[in-house]
Amino acid sequence: MSARIPKDALMTAWVERSGRIEWRSGVGFPDGALPLCCGTRNAIRAALKQRAWNGQHYAVPGMHDRMSDQLAYERLEKLRVSLTGISPELISYYSAMNRRDV
Repeated sequence: MSARIPKDALMTAWVERSGRIEWRSGVGFPDGALPLCCGTRNAIRAALKQRAWNGQHYAVPGMHDRMSDQLAYERLEKLRVSLTGISPELISYYSAMNRRDV
């Protein structure tokens, strides 16, 4: 069970088609991107530093914009699953959506 994250501390990380990972405050992500996870800034940064830092920016390992959509999505899902349970301050995007108005 994840910790109760204060609404004003909740951030969303998302993935662009190129594989680059970005995040911002709140629950939501821009058009043309897919959600990765939600959590506190420190939890997102620590988890991604272990699994998705390429030396220049955060990116889904092995994902690039020239691969098929299906293969890119599979790489994204592999990363999403590997992030599950790393920290009680890191939750799925869909769990955060359910608490958005609380």
